[in-house]
Amino acid sequence: MQEKLVIKPLTGLGKVKFGSTKQDVENYLGKPSETDVIEVEEEEVSDAIVWNYDEQGLSVFFEKDLNEQLTCFDSNNYDVTLFGKKIFDLKKEDIIELMRENGFTDIESGDEDWGEYRLSFNDAVMDFYFDDKTLVSVSWGVMMDDDNNVKWPE
Repeated sequence: MQEKLVIKPLTGLGKVKFGSTKQDVENYLGKPSETDVIEVEEEEVSDAIVWNYDEQGLSVFFEKDLNEQLTCFDSNNYDVTLFGKKIFDLKKEDIIELMRENGFTDIESGDEDWGEYRLSFNDAVMDFYFDDKTLVSVSWGVMMDDDNNVKWPE
């Protein structure tokens, strides 16, 4: 199980890479506990199918306009690791240092409308969300260029 909880920025989660099919994800993580569809009004953003794995604290996003390929993960699982560290044990400053040590330096941050603080690393396509000073979730996705062309992992 531990292998499945390894965040790999710009690549995926454990052995599952961005660009994977639903079947690939199901073979690795099993059947989701719940499935949702996110419909977006904006033209430049695709609708998504979301598989939720409640026991694993994980959501998996498949983008409809990209043949329903895997494009994003979101997790609130306290056992998830990033660069060998359990990130939910780290403070904001520790996460910044860990990301910088691993070559990710394009940082942006701010308060969200719903009240959480977001710490983003644009060059890693990662967002860390904090409630007060406590990390509550992390999301990471595939890199896209300015023309919305996906840079799939090799």
